[in-house]
Amino acid sequence: MRVALISSSPLVLAGLRSGLGEFGDINLVWTGQTLAEWEDAGFARADVGIVEVGGDAVFPAEALGHSAGPALVLLADNQSHPINDWLEDGVTVLPRDASIAMIAGATHAAAAGLVASSRQLLVEALRFARLGEFDGASNLEPLTRRQKEVLAKMTLGLGNRQIADALQISPHTAKFHVAQIIAKLDANSRAHAVAKALKAGLGGQ
Repeated sequence: MRVALISSSPLVLAGLRSGLGEFGDINLVWTGQTLAEWEDAGFARADVGIVEVGGDAVFPAEALGHSAGPALVLLADNQSHPINDWLEDGVTVLPRDASIAMIAGATHAAAAGLVASSRQLLVEALRFARLGEFDGASNLEPLTRRQKEVLAKMTLGLGNRQIADALQISPHTAKFHVAQIIAKLDANSRAHAVAKALKAGLGGQ
C-alpha cells in the first residue's frame, strides 16, 4: 500500500515515517507540508494520504472534502476542527496522539473504502449529530455550532472554566454561550437546559 505523509511539522513527519516504516505492507512514497503540494505532485500515486491537522491547518479546510485523489486519514483534535463534518464526508479521522498501530489500521481501512475513527471522536460526533436532530425536532431557535459544542460539554457536567479550557475559549465567552443556550432551549436554569437536551436523546459518554 502506497502512503503519503503530510504535516507542517518535521518532527511529526519523522515520527510517522519511523513508526509506519515498521509495517512491511506500508510503502511511504511521499512526504510534504501541505495538501496543495501533494496535489501538485499528482498525489504521488499514493493510495492513502495521512494528514496531520495542526492548530493552524496546513491547507484550506474545504479541501478535505475533495472527491478526487486518494483516501485521507486525518490526525486532528476534537476542539477546533469540524470532525463530524469530515466523518460525514467519508474521511477517516483519528486523534493527533493516536498510536502508530491505530494509524496503520485506519490507513488500511481507508484504503479499503471504509471510514475509521476512535471511540472518543465517534462519541463526540454522534453527540453533535443528536444536537442537530434536537434543533430540527423543536420549535426553538437553533443552536450555533459553537453552542452545540458548549452544550455537549455541559452534558458532561463541566463548569464554565472547564468548558473554556476544553474548547480553547475564554471563560467569559463560555459563560455567554451557556446563557444563550439556556435562553434558546427555553430553560430556567443550566440544569434544566441539560435535562431538556438529555430528554431529546443527547447521552453522556
